[in-house]
Amino acid sequence: MRCYDKNTGIYIADSAEDLLSSVSVSLEDLKAALSGYILSASGWRAVFAASKEDEDRTGDVGDADRVLAAAAASAFFSYLGKERPRVLLGSDARPTGRILTAVSARIFMALGADVSLLGISSAPEIMAYSHDGFDGFYYISASHNPVGHNGFKFGFAGGVLPNAEAEKARKLFLESIDETLCERMKKLSASVAEEDYAKVLLHHKSVKNSALKYYSHFVMRTAHAAEDFQVPFGVVIDFNGSARSASIDIPFLRSHGADVWAVNSIPGQIAHAIVPEGANLETARKTLEAAHKANPRYVLGYMPDNDGDRGNFVYISRRGKAKALNAQEVFALVASIELSHAAMRHPGKRIAIAVNGPTSLLIDDIAARLGVSVFRSDIGEANVVTLSEMVRSDGYIVPLCGEGSNGGNITHPAKVRDPMNSVMTIAKLWSVPGLFAFMMKALGRKGGKVSIDSILSAFPKYYMTPAFSPDAVMRVKSRDWDALKAEYERILSSEIGANMAKDAVSFEIRQYEGSVESLGMGAEHRPTPSTGGYKVQFLAEDGSPVAYLWLSRSRTEPVCRVMVDVKDADMAEHDRLLSWQRSMVERADRALS
Repeated sequence: MRCYDKNTGIYIADSAEDLLSSVSVSLEDLKAALSGYILSASGWRAVFAASKEDEDRTGDVGDADRVLAAAAASAFFSYLGKERPRVLLGSDARPTGRILTAVSARIFMALGADVSLLGISSAPEIMAYSHDGFDGFYYISASHNPVGHNGFKFGFAGGVLPNAEAEKARKLFLESIDETLCERMKKLSASVAEEDYAKVLLHHKSVKNSALKYYSHFVMRTAHAAEDFQVPFGVVIDFNGSARSASIDIPFLRSHGADVWAVNSIPGQIAHAIVPEGANLETARKTLEAAHKANPRYVLGYMPDNDGDRGNFVYISRRGKAKALNAQEVFALVASIELSHAAMRHPGKRIAIAVNGPTSLLIDDIAARLGVSVFRSDIGEANVVTLSEMVRSDGYIVPLCGEGSNGGNITHPAKVRDPMNSVMTIAKLWSVPGLFAFMMKALGRKGGKVSIDSILSAFPKYYMTPAFSPDAVMRVKSRDWDALKAEYERILSSEIGANMAKDAVSFEIRQYEGSVESLGMGAEHRPTPSTGGYKVQFLAEDGSPVAYLWLSRSRTEPVCRVMVDVKDADMAEHDRLLSWQRSMVERADRALS
């Protein structure tokens, strides 16, 4: 029986089709394929397109990757440790998602899981719905990576597994890869009765409708909004064929008073590069400008990445022109609104925000004006969520956390970024009496008419290397991350005196691992296993930070990232520090090669 998504018309699977039945791969084939995988708490990712081309838009997946996909599902089942766990299964809108979903569904069923098939869904949607009695969710996605990539993200109760738990699942996966794996996975897949698989496929529509309803209520709960809450403006969405085009966005926003103008709104209709940064926001920007001319209510727009957890924004300036916000600006805007709202609602209470190491110092500056504490973790969504829970357990009110360097806020109780939560937060500027005036006073400005421009112009000025700019990405030969950091430190120690940041009189080293931030230079200050980020922070005479250098290894791509943040948006100083930073990394890598 061939099954199609009742909402989108997209082909899901054929209950009679076993996609592992004809595969034949050796252990050497599996190891060769595995060498291209990145296994991190943020997800397990690889190029799954059969051609192994980053931008391949065809849906075929090679034999070795099909078997490894089966092994990944089996590992998560074993991690859950239950005889018949309830597993929620979904995917983003990438072309390889159909095959990977079908392979995973049969393996879960063969092992005894009660599978609920969500089909194409956004990451916030599947993670929110996983609260509703599921033992775990299993999401097939490569987030912002190119279209030929794919992967697996999993967890329970609305969040991905924290580092320690993710390592357990990773170990189970790697231990399963031996010369018998192919035949074991084929046997499991073949054991699924066609009528049982057909029931799972036919139940898809009911699962999807329940998920959309649950997710809509969850967004309202996260926003602390009454049912009559209004979004009093028009919103443009460039879906770029993402999973959000099969989610709640259009009906939800319209039901709360917003006008909606959507483009590239068919799942899989990927019109341009996936990362919602820079030139990729041009479609949203131009569409918003046109929509605003036709109807002045349109003042905001966004573009999500393919799994729909990250979204960057465009807005209409006071001159009627559409402007794009970078990731740090989006995060700062949303964080300043939520922190101000919390300060209004909880006067005298301890309020905090948890962010990753390379989030701009702009957040510290804003937080200081609101009397809010800032806590930092290593990069990775799971790390900032874990840190926020730790800070919350110490008695702080933590309304949100997030990775400002990558864009997108994680608003409590959500455990994942979500542009829908960002829209609801921005709507509070108009819908919550006194909030805009409260914010502007904290920023040292007068209130007046509500506008995004007014808030952005009131922000202290900082400039940070965009996380996805070419200058932020470096390919290094060294695979010993700890050794690379040690050699980098040696070079840094001998050169920092002559390269101190402008207006700085001293510096400090901050090293990261998971949710832990450690102050100090040297191996003794590197938390085990020393895979995390490294920050050189420059301090003014009064001890306030004025700039930093950042170095980290990507957990989702085979690169390392270098970034610089400087106060006063001093571009010349930024470029000087970034050039020095890249030079130190290059020389450290050469010394180890």
